[in-house]
Amino acid sequence: MHNLGGQTVTPNDFYYSHSKEVIKKVAAAADTSFGNFKQIAIANGNVSKALAERLAVASQNVMTELEILYPERYQKSVDREGVPEKAA
Repeated sequence: MHNLGGQTVTPNDFYYSHSKEVIKKVAAAADTSFGNFKQIAIANGNVSKALAERLAVASQNVMTELEILYPERYQKSVDREGVPEKAA
């Protein structure tokens, strides 16, 4: 697993930057399913504090509990083509 150069990593970032096999291992170690993690990552599905803690531990803190619980605070702004916008 990699943490994208020390940047914050939301579940969405983790989902798109790791292989399906890695995601399945993290989900299983956190006692959840790949499908549930995908729902959390892509659709900003609800996640309990307990599951957030387990996912953080399972990802070796590549994703932190706060990034899992409050991804909107850590998501990067992107333009219509998905390219990160420059800071103002």
